[in-house]
Amino acid sequence: MKLLKLFAAGSAAFWLLLSGCSARGDVPPGRAGDAFPQQDRLIQDFYPDKSAYRPGEAVGFTLELNNRTGGDFSGRIAVDCKHLDESVHTDSLSVSLKAGEKKALTLSWSPPAGDYRGYLAEATAVSGRTAQDRRNTAVDVSSSWAKYPRYGYLCQYPKMSQTEIDAVVARLSKYHLNGLQFYDWQDSHDRPLAGTPEQPASEWKDIAGRDTFRSTVGGYISALHEKNMIAANYNLMYGAYDDYEQRGIQKQWALYQDEKHETPCSYPLPAGWESSLNLMNPANQEWRDDILGQEKKVFDAYAFDVFHIDTLGNQGYVYNYGGGEVNLAQTYPAFLSQAKKQLGRGFVLNTVNEYGLAAAAASDADFLYTEVWPNSFSDYAGLQRAVYDNFSASEEKKAVVIAAYVNYGVASGEFNPNAVKLADAVLFASGASHLELGDTGMLSSEYFPNEKLSVPDSLAGDLRSYYDFLTAYENILREPGGRKDFAGKIEGRPFSGDGTAGTVWAFEADAGQYRTVHLINLLSRGDSQWRDDGGSCEDPETVKNLKVEIPDAGNVEGVFLASPDLYGGSMLKLDYTLRDGSLQIVVPSLEYWDALIIKAK
Repeated sequence: MKLLKLFAAGSAAFWLLLSGCSARGDVPPGRAGDAFPQQDRLIQDFYPDKSAYRPGEAVGFTLELNNRTGGDFSGRIAVDCKHLDESVHTDSLSVSLKAGEKKALTLSWSPPAGDYRGYLAEATAVSGRTAQDRRNTAVDVSSSWAKYPRYGYLCQYPKMSQTEIDAVVARLSKYHLNGLQFYDWQDSHDRPLAGTPEQPASEWKDIAGRDTFRSTVGGYISALHEKNMIAANYNLMYGAYDDYEQRGIQKQWALYQDEKHETPCSYPLPAGWESSLNLMNPANQEWRDDILGQEKKVFDAYAFDVFHIDTLGNQGYVYNYGGGEVNLAQTYPAFLSQAKKQLGRGFVLNTVNEYGLAAAAASDADFLYTEVWPNSFSDYAGLQRAVYDNFSASEEKKAVVIAAYVNYGVASGEFNPNAVKLADAVLFASGASHLELGDTGMLSSEYFPNEKLSVPDSLAGDLRSYYDFLTAYENILREPGGRKDFAGKIEGRPFSGDGTAGTVWAFEADAGQYRTVHLINLLSRGDSQWRDDGGSCEDPETVKNLKVEIPDAGNVEGVFLASPDLYGGSMLKLDYTLRDGSLQIVVPSLEYWDALIIKAK
């Protein structure tokens, strides 16, 4: 779906603000309908000045205007900030633009007192009694990123001006990413800091031989902090270069494939790189002291906020130097405990295909992070299972981020927008966020600098709406409790509770006053493989007037439709019938993902 199609109609608060007048007389105020025949005519962009806000911090909005209405415009921009279905602030700015004129407006808003709340901000351009254009954005007010992490990445650190750095961060901030992983920024895995804490080197090469500049790394950290984004220092838990003994690391600290320490455990890397990676034993106290001492130097030299600890997953049978078998996952707790104590920073651990998940869940990790692979999580149901497994591991106390590489098997070209949006729909609706966006665009492999696929402009625009939606509705999307199978009926279309291809996949979540039924459109899918290695994920068959029955509805105050594919994510009232405790709804449109939100009295 093109970006200009996403911002199509108003919600109740907007139409009340506009004295109850809609652009088309047959569209009831605040209800779904094609109220705006044209979009992107005046409001070119709308975004907050930071990725997230601390309680008590003012929000600054920017409205970029470009008059493409075909004539002069004289009117106002009406702004409505909403928490779920409740309007909490309205504002209005007078504006006049000649045909073709561009202008930027700013306004400020102080959110209500309270922590960990998401808001949707809706901007409408109004001339007389006619709405000319519409665009939405979102705001997250949270004292810590760990509650609702939206994680992205950086992986290129050439010589850059601060202006260039700021432009990259500003682009990512529009997706409300509140933390970035600094992938492969270090000099070497076992000696990550080039230079000393007192005098860091000005430049060095990473393991792939790429030039890396101190000014760029430091400039990125400063730019992130200006946007209230977290900077995550990346390294592998147990990697050392081939010449490690010359670097003060002992072979007695290493892991081996045999009991006689004749064959070291190593991870091969491409020819021409600086080294392969030799695996050290996280259970070895001397290795832990050494590598965490090196990381302490990093934090002394750079203002990183957290430590991103990577792993390589299950390595099978491995042994220490003395011939004892080592269960790698069982070595994680001691490493994580010492890292927290010695570094005094938050941390995130990559539990590849959930290997070591129990250790991460029991630790002080900021949130849980799992990189998923098809050998364990091949289909849409598996993708959801990874999220639910992570929630369950921490007894629903920690948030979840999933690293999943869509279109992994595609050699070149562009990402398939259908595959990307369906994977995001599954992850977001299941309560997680997706590590996918960064300085190079989007990830299609575990080696982040890989740029084999580009992001088409239309997909980049659509993902703005998806991340607006994830942020604005975080209070119902990302609360882990109350997730269950759909117990209702969908008339006239095949539906499933397990992500079967050729169905509408329905499942539920309950966040107290708000019960949500998620509908994900897999009707056009020929298979249920989220990764879409062939790049052939089909255009969805958009369903109109889908009849849904939901039992055990209880006392209903209102029923709403919200979707990142429809009306910029605005929450729209739906008519409903409540009969013998069963709720009957007609869903006007389902493209990729709809959320039916039932508010209890």
